[in-house]
Order: sequence, then C-alpha cells, then structure tokens
Amino acid sequence: MENRTCQSCGMPITSDLQLGTNKDGSIQSDYCKYCFQLGEFVDKVSMDEYIEMCSKYAFQAGMTNEEMKAYCMELFPTLKRWKCTCTDECASGYNPNCTCTNPECHCTEKQ
Repeated sequence: MENRTCQSCGMPITSDLQLGTNKDGSIQSDYCKYCFQLGEFVDKVSMDEYIEMCSKYAFQAGMTNEEMKAYCMELFPTLKRWKCTCTDECASGYNPNCTCTNPECHCTEKQ
C-alpha cells in the first residue's frame, strides 16, 4: 500500500486497517477510521472546532498546542473534507449541484 494522508485530519495512513468505511461497510480510501465510519464523519464540527480538537494531540507529533494549531490551519484547507470547491456564485446561494465536502459550505441548504 502506498502511503496516503487522511483527507480530514491529515494523519498518515500506512495500512488498510487504518481506513474508514462507507455506509455499506466497504473501505473508504480518503479518510481514516478515526474520522469516517459507516459513511459519516465521526465528529460533525466546523474546521475551527476540529483544529481545536486536534491540538490536544500535539504532544504526539512533538509540537506545542499552538504549533499544532498553526500547522492544522495551514494544512486543513487543502484537505478534501475542508476544502471548499465552490465557485463564488455557488457559495452565494442555493446550488443543489454543489459537490463541496466542506461542512461549512451551505450551498445545498434550502433558502
């Protein structure tokens, strides 16, 4: 298996045993099992809330909480879960065809 990165938390995925699962139980190769289980994100929070949560694990990465927050603030917007792929037009209103995976995107909410 090639090394991958969880597209939610940025954790290196080095084994298929670390992969998340789709609703039907099949492997979800974009996310780790700590972030994505049975087709849903485990933590349904904003990116800012998630950064705060992740900063608690800074010691495992050899960082201070502030260093971890800064690292996550730079990394997370590049990851699939948090990256908003909306155009300006889409982000300004209801768009049922929006494919953005960012939970902070509100394009598909009925107005």
